[in-house]
Amino acid sequence: MEFAFLASFFFAWSITCARRSSHHHGADLANLGRISVAFVGIGAFVLLTGRTLVFPGWPWLLLGGAIGLGVGDIASFHSMMRIGAGLALLIMQTLAAPFALVIEYLVLGHAPSVAQMLAAGVILVGVGVALGRPPEGDRRHWQLGIALAVLAALGQACGAVSTPMAKAACETAHVALPDGLAQGFLRILGGFPIVLGFVLWNTRANGLFAQVRRPYAGLKAWGWTLMNGLSGPGIGVACYQWALSTRSSALVLSIVALSPLFALLFQWFVEGKRPGARVWLGGAIAIAGVILLRNA
Repeated sequence: MEFAFLASFFFAWSITCARRSSHHHGADLANLGRISVAFVGIGAFVLLTGRTLVFPGWPWLLLGGAIGLGVGDIASFHSMMRIGAGLALLIMQTLAAPFALVIEYLVLGHAPSVAQMLAAGVILVGVGVALGRPPEGDRRHWQLGIALAVLAALGQACGAVSTPMAKAACETAHVALPDGLAQGFLRILGGFPIVLGFVLWNTRANGLFAQVRRPYAGLKAWGWTLMNGLSGPGIGVACYQWALSTRSSALVLSIVALSPLFALLFQWFVEGKRPGARVWLGGAIAIAGVILLRNA
């Protein structure tokens, strides 16, 4: 479970960096910069260390990246713009686990035990208590944001289930599944062209740099983009893949559902927005759920 906790931590920091990067670049350019950094950084490391990228089941990871890091992250960035990072992250992380549970059951016939499901439910309840009610806003704007967050959750769930599919293919061929870095880079390879194509299409009228904030912050703005790419689709996805290689996707996603709590703490340190008592209560409930899950 340690890699799932690390993924939760890095995903939360990535959301914080994404919010700051979007402030400087706009959602589309921030998303493209994020996955480009991961593509170059993780790709160079994987190639220089001689990790294999072709093995039984590798197309599943490529497809999972196209759906999760491609479609899912596009929906995620645009959802955050409409309903805020906190609520968007809550919807994505809490719905991803049950989505993955259903998909994994339908595709592989795997399902967690009743005790594990109850423990996962406690985690999700804790996260929900911590984040509280969403703020009010324009109804259609709000509904689109909710729909995009649900789409992002479905994309994340599909991306997660691609790992046990790849693992099953390797086991059938009696070949070891490569480590999380190789798996993560394959997912980046699947997601990068989706993000690039969407961003170029979506910015065709006004140009790629139309949403860049003026005056441009230079190194500070690119610093947030660099940290966003390395912590999210880079190190975070690698830890995520390592966790998915040893545990069911529904359980891993339940642990990763703690990331909204970490994100609120990062928001406190970075932006000075101190979480209220509800956050600490929800955090206590979620941690209790994690303890139950580890012992289930």
